Amino acid sequence: MIRWPTAPDSLPPLADNVHIWAVDLTDAGFDTRLWPRQLSADEQERADRFKFADDRRCYIVAHVALRDIVGDYLNIAGEDLEFIAGKNGKPRLADALAESALEFNLSHSHELALIAVSRGRVVGVDIEYVKSDFEFHEVAKHFFTAREVAALSALPPRLQRQAFYKCWTSKEAFLKAKGVGLSGALDEVEIAHDAGDRVKIGAAVTGWSLKELDPGDGYEGALVVEGGAAPIFCYRWRGIS
Repeated sequence: MIRWPTAPDSLPPLADNVHIWAVDLTDAGFDTRLWPRQLSADEQERADRFKFADDRRCYIVAHVALRDIVGDYLNIAGEDLEFIAGKNGKPRLADALAESALEFNLSHSHELALIAVSRGRVVGVDIEYVKSDFEFHEVAKHFFTAREVAALSALPPRLQRQAFYKCWTSKEAFLKAKGVGLSGALDEVEIAHDAGDRVKIGAAVTGWSLKELDPGDGYEGALVVEGGAAPIFCYRWRGIS
């Protein structure tokens, strides 16, 4: 269940804000028969390569939503947008629309997607479905710093899985914002246990700010924004009729 409200008819201007959209990838109201005219030839080809129908549908809904949302900010039909690969393959608007300074990033996991949009500030967003049977300790030892692994291990066992996913999404959001991909260094984050028996994640990375997200039950998410902290507005995508 997405916790965020449906967007109002009149959105507040982006200005120095960041808007984050949650997309239900299983929305029964989404008519997949409309998707070929919404996606590019490359996106259609990628969709066709999925082995399983559910995975194919999730990809389609996420990318149609991305085009619909970005198109609304630019007053352009979603199917008319052209995306190109930027640094390390991170999608961006084609040069013809570069003057809009619109930045965006997409992440999807299981049945939810998050789309972050800003103007003039690079963004990176990540969402992960918390798998109850995932053996996260070995992954943490491989990708986390020694300090992070020690902080994770020091937490009560009941909080360690949540802490792993919070830490992971934060690191992924940094990598996506910077456009360095999985080959880049994973920025160190702070793992803390607050008085409310919740795990809190922080980071001190020059030139970037980190914000934890709460997209829905069973998910963890994180946003990284270029520069200082920005006001964040969270919405639920209405879908395409």
